[in-house]
Amino acid sequence: MKKYMLIISLIFTGTGSMAQITLLQAWNGSSISTATNGNAAIGTTTYANAKLTIKNIQRQTLPVFNQAPTGLKILNGYDGSVMNNAFEVWNGIHQLISGPNGSFENYNPNLVFWISNRDEVGISKSLRIGATAANGSYANYKLSVDGDMIAKRCVIQVSNWADYVFNENYNLPDLAEVEQYIQEHKHLPGVPSEKEVLTNGVEMGAMNKILLQKVEELTLYMIQISKENSEMKKQLETLKAK
Repeated sequence: MKKYMLIISLIFTGTGSMAQITLLQAWNGSSISTATNGNAAIGTTTYANAKLTIKNIQRQTLPVFNQAPTGLKILNGYDGSVMNNAFEVWNGIHQLISGPNGSFENYNPNLVFWISNRDEVGISKSLRIGATAANGSYANYKLSVDGDMIAKRCVIQVSNWADYVFNENYNLPDLAEVEQYIQEHKHLPGVPSEKEVLTNGVEMGAMNKILLQKVEELTLYMIQISKENSEMKKQLETLKAK
């Protein structure tokens, strides 16, 4: 099989200019198709409105059907000290900035996505998984998943915990006050209502803290009741002794 080389030339025309890429020849006997608009395709003549299209579909007989090998492979070394990314995606806008010799075009890119040579994947803003994007009060979250998630372990970082309930100066609500609050609001004091949860969701770290607070308050109530019961038993025993 005749072998070819893929030659990519980078031409830098000065500060603020983008590199021009010229594709000259193909390799492995599979031609690179190029269009007049600068697009290129490997393994197909369909450009799909992309600067570079790679088609790699290997059809096989049953039971393994339509299974493709790796379409694109990027290899990058790491010696323990050189910390650079193996792959990056940038995005930005062109602006007309007034300079000393008149207006000129300036490109201001931002790093959007990268894969480092330290086995790390980075996303600068947010990640969406699934067909439907989060909206409303959920729209600005870093991770949006339209579907179920499963994990073996999940850790939520918190800045404080609810053990302040056991401090001597903690104001434990009177049970009569709690009863009155429940009758008026139909939920425990300090706990989000059903309407709030349906609108804003449940923040797991904060909700676990609230639940722990209520468990610790219940423990204090039970200790109080236990002491009162013990005192009543002593009084009854005293009365019986008389």
